[in-house]
Amino acid sequence: MKRTLMHPTRIVPFAFLMAITVGTILLSLPVSTPGPTRPPILTAAFTSVSAVCVTGLTTVDTATYWSPFGQVVVMCLIQVGGFGIMTLATLLGLLVSGRLRLSSSLIAQAETHTMNIGDVRHVVRRVAITMLAFEAVFALVLAGRFRARCDDAWGEALWHGLFHSISAFNNAGFALYSDNLMGFVSDAWIGSRSVPRSSREGWASPCCSSSGGNGADLACGPCTPG
Repeated sequence: MKRTLMHPTRIVPFAFLMAITVGTILLSLPVSTPGPTRPPILTAAFTSVSAVCVTGLTTVDTATYWSPFGQVVVMCLIQVGGFGIMTLATLLGLLVSGRLRLSSSLIAQAETHTMNIGDVRHVVRRVAITMLAFEAVFALVLAGRFRARCDDAWGEALWHGLFHSISAFNNAGFALYSDNLMGFVSDAWIGSRSVPRSSREGWASPCCSSSGGNGADLACGPCTPG
């Protein structure tokens, strides 16, 4: 049974399923919403699937329905799902381009009945470092803008910057405001750091340095750009 589950073709869907299950359990806890009521399991499951699969679909308003704990869970699910998709895309690109030494891995597996995953580990590490570096930079930039335009406290501005940076970098579409970029439609500072992020993520991928995702919409609701 364990050998069957550990087959490469089953590891990825199994990992996504586990992440969705954990996310559903966490989002169904009473602490995930501001009120005392427990979120419906279907709402929690739908949000978890959407976050892990970075589809951007949601049946509730992320800004008001979920508590800070629930929003952190959503953000973590986006990060996990986005990292998985980026890693798979990078590995596929390297396999197609011939830069990943798949032949040596297959030979080693055939001779020793084990997979030589040194190349894969290297790629995964490069993807993680690149991904976190870009998200951190954009989080700081967005935090500064939220602080300046929305007059947020630094703690709130940093939190909003982090959440929207991860959401945008992974093309998740979730936001901590009830409306979308419509509040910042004329703000070139925000627009230039969210819309072009699809191309930035493409060339930021370790695949380009021989070792993906699109930009999601940000959102700004309560504050009104001047």
